[in-house]
Amino acid sequence: MIMQYTIVLEPSERGGYTARCVEVPGAVGYGETKGDAISRIRKAIVLVQKTRSEELHDVINAVSSEVIRIEVADAA
Repeated sequence: MIMQYTIVLEPSERGGYTARCVEVPGAVGYGETKGDAISRIRKAIVLVQKTRSEELHDVINAVSSEVIRIEVADAA
């Protein structure tokens, strides 16, 4: 499945660009060009999501874990 993400692309103080993903905190990419930063943020998003998925899987497999769903009102 293809997902769309909001990326904040900013010039870096040290030159180049920094890209951050609004929907995936912790996913950051840096590059000398905008294209490099975008390419790296794509990889960072996949890595962060994979890590979170693995961590969740470990929690679910723990003997004492209980998985529930809750509803939270939209802040907007």
